Amino acid sequence: MKVKKYTASTMREALEKMKRDLGNGAVILGSRKISRGGLLDFLGKEMFEVTATTEENVLLKAKHSGSAARPAGSRISFRVGDEGPVAEPRPAEFSNVIRNSLNGVSPRYPEPEGAPESDSETVRLLKQELKDLRGVLGEMAEQMRYQRMPALPQVLKEIFKKLIKNELEEEISLELIQSLYARFSEKQYSNMSIVEKYLIGEISSMIKVVPPAPVRENIPLIIAFTGPTGVGKTTCLAKLATSKKFYGDRRVAMITADTYRVAATQQLGTFSEIADIPMEIAHSPRDMTKAIARHKDKEVILLDMAGGSQFNDRLLGELKGFMESARPDEIHLVLSANAKPKDLLHAIKCFQVGPNIRLLFTKFDETLTFGSIVSVVRQAGIPLSFLTFGQEVPEDIELAQPDKIAKLVVKNIF
Repeated sequence: MKVKKYTASTMREALEKMKRDLGNGAVILGSRKISRGGLLDFLGKEMFEVTATTEENVLLKAKHSGSAARPAGSRISFRVGDEGPVAEPRPAEFSNVIRNSLNGVSPRYPEPEGAPESDSETVRLLKQELKDLRGVLGEMAEQMRYQRMPALPQVLKEIFKKLIKNELEEEISLELIQSLYARFSEKQYSNMSIVEKYLIGEISSMIKVVPPAPVRENIPLIIAFTGPTGVGKTTCLAKLATSKKFYGDRRVAMITADTYRVAATQQLGTFSEIADIPMEIAHSPRDMTKAIARHKDKEVILLDMAGGSQFNDRLLGELKGFMESARPDEIHLVLSANAKPKDLLHAIKCFQVGPNIRLLFTKFDETLTFGSIVSVVRQAGIPLSFLTFGQEVPEDIELAQPDKIAKLVVKNIF
């Protein structure tokens, strides 16, 4: 049987070469990742090799061998279609096995008449073929998942996969791994303490933070809290109002514009009584202006804005009106650390309703992965202000520190 090999920098290019040469009837006999150029493979010489032949050759060989059945454990063939490699059509009963498997249905294999299941060669062969097919598809999925990852030494591959598993963006992970490879010797990057120290330093440099604005002599510092529903805005306000590390020893007033939720107003009212901090409710931007004027003798005024969906245009319009009326010195966009990166970025885009915005991440104690925070902060270009990691008031809040976030990404240690 005549066999040909096709090599290219990506699997798709190799398949296209094969298709141009052998046509749509090409059958893949095997595929693998290969290295070209020795040590400099890392710099972009990773290649994919596809071994193939024609369908006629396969049928001819089967005819000469006297049997169309393949031995158990052999690799499943693939035909190249218009959309790339697809599984070579099998007999009707095997197609049903695959379809049922993908739909989560236990396969029912046809049995030879009168033959007990335990002795059925058909069942054994089909089960083995299904197992082989899953293995090949898994291998191809793995290649596609990491096709942009260079031909790295195994230790760097493991570090790369760990960063991806911790939800650090692939671009950033590749950047870090390439930097590691170029900067250190094999002995050094095989030393995890050296690697972790370097990664923590590099990731820290990607995270911008901003300190709180200083309290002024004669004009109150106005701080607003906004963001989606349920992220903990009111609790964050309460923590800052009572924490001696922040504004607990200052003359503080609270104003809430969150009149959509009765529970939010009641929660802040109860807290106001316990902490002996004055609170007012603003139903409109004009009410907000008047309430701020009544507390001009205070050092800090904390504003609890209405939370809601970033898809609610009416609420976002009202929020913008309140912000223009209040003219806060700081706007803290409160977000949950366990939210999806795409949702976080969309919320950031929608809730940018004024200047001096910074991000405040809550619920650090309710997630297992922290890499997405680095990606979101870097992509948004907005600095971090505070982090919270529990419900205790006022203890569970602190200034955002890049090295702590980096340690969470690299070592899961806060």
